[in-house]
Amino acid sequence: MRVPIAVILMATGAVLTSGFSLAAPNQESLQTPTVSVPSTCPVTKPTDRPFVPPAPYPSAGAFWIGNEQLWTNITADGIWNGLPHYTAKDSRFRQKLFWWHEGYDWRTENPPELTVRGMRLDAAAPPIDMHDHANAAGISGPISMVIGIFIPTVGCWKITGQYKGEELSYVVWVSDSCTPNDLLAIVKPDDPAYADAMNLARTLQAHGFIVKCVLQSKMSHIFDGQKGAALFRTDHGDFEALFLPTPQTFASVELIEWRENDRFLYSFRGRPSPTSLQPIDSAYPMFFDGHANQFFVTSNRQLAASIAMAVR
Repeated sequence: MRVPIAVILMATGAVLTSGFSLAAPNQESLQTPTVSVPSTCPVTKPTDRPFVPPAPYPSAGAFWIGNEQLWTNITADGIWNGLPHYTAKDSRFRQKLFWWHEGYDWRTENPPELTVRGMRLDAAAPPIDMHDHANAAGISGPISMVIGIFIPTVGCWKITGQYKGEELSYVVWVSDSCTPNDLLAIVKPDDPAYADAMNLARTLQAHGFIVKCVLQSKMSHIFDGQKGAALFRTDHGDFEALFLPTPQTFASVELIEWRENDRFLYSFRGRPSPTSLQPIDSAYPMFFDGHANQFFVTSNRQLAASIAMAVR
């Protein structure tokens, strides 16, 4: 099947990332590795007299809260940043939490009776979801209990664990700001696509996007003569942006899509021609759109539509 790129926009998709202030002349203003917690969020931080887990449970290398009946570890700054999504289509943030109870025995209690709930404190939001049940973690020595949770939004969250009548709560700031690892991979001023990426970031910001960081991309050589590419992280989601030297455009590129063994496969023909005959192989539908010398790839249908509106 051969379909023009402009038509395929609302039927296919891919991934990318970015974010900064409209007034910023370059990406220097994006390079903020620390995440600030609003004064309105009373995050739980380690105290001068932290709880010490009883022997032989692990006690070094973490900040502990609770008591022998139920304890867990927290971060030094009260922040969870850069949490992953469970799948590309799931907008919630996923976190694994480990909890301990002195004497917990996975052989007589599996799964454990641990439950975790979460409530956002700074704004209205749905509650946190958890996996069907907690699980035992470990195969020898003192065993912990682990549970996966799904957090609907960023913000200030109160996390509460309950186990056999014991309850333990703490407050954490959930952030999706660029992580320090992200900032190691930002697009540098000497990158051939830097100016195009910064101009695109300003355009997106002018249309309501928050561009958090613009990163180096693995899609810099998809087409012949391509100038470069960048991975954008935004509050709308992540996407890839590919660039041609002006006045070249992607208007003549055609998309070919097909399915094989539940995989989504994509290739291109036309001008500029692809550098490889190997198709893009994805577990999820991808969305593509070309505008002038820019070509966008994302796995989020709504994001693809929002980008198209912003650059038109």
